[in-house]
Amino acid sequence: MYVVFFGMFGVMMELTFVALRDLLRGQGDVSLKGHISLWMFPVYALGLTYGFDLVAYLITNDWLRYLSYPFWVWAVEIGLGIPLSRRGIRLWNYVYLPEKYHWKGIISFAHFPVWMFFGFLIETVKLIMN
Repeated sequence: MYVVFFGMFGVMMELTFVALRDLLRGQGDVSLKGHISLWMFPVYALGLTYGFDLVAYLITNDWLRYLSYPFWVWAVEIGLGIPLSRRGIRLWNYVYLPEKYHWKGIISFAHFPVWMFFGFLIETVKLIMN
C-alpha cells in the first residue's frame, strides 16, 4: 500500500515541480503540463517507502537528517544516472542549468534546498499516515 502511494506521490510531486518550473522560466504556460519518465515510479516508490526509513534509522537528529537528504538523493541519482546515461538513457537531465550548478546533468547542486524540503515533506506525510 505505502509503496504504491509513495510511487504516485513522488511522480505527482515531480510533475508539479516541472510544470511550475517551466512556467516560471517562460518555457511553459498556464496549462501546467509537466513531464516525467514512468521509470521514476519505482524509484520514488522504493526510495520514499524504504530509503527514508533507512535514513531516519541512521540519522536520528532531525536537522542533520534534513541536511543529509540532498546527499542521499545525489547518491541515488549517481547510482542510477551514470549506468543509464552510458546506455543513452536519461530519466532526468539537469543540463538546463548553468554548468556550475550541475554535474554532467546527473546531479543538481541548485536543488540542494529542494531536496531538503522534499525530505521534510516526506517525513511529514509519513507522520500523518501513521
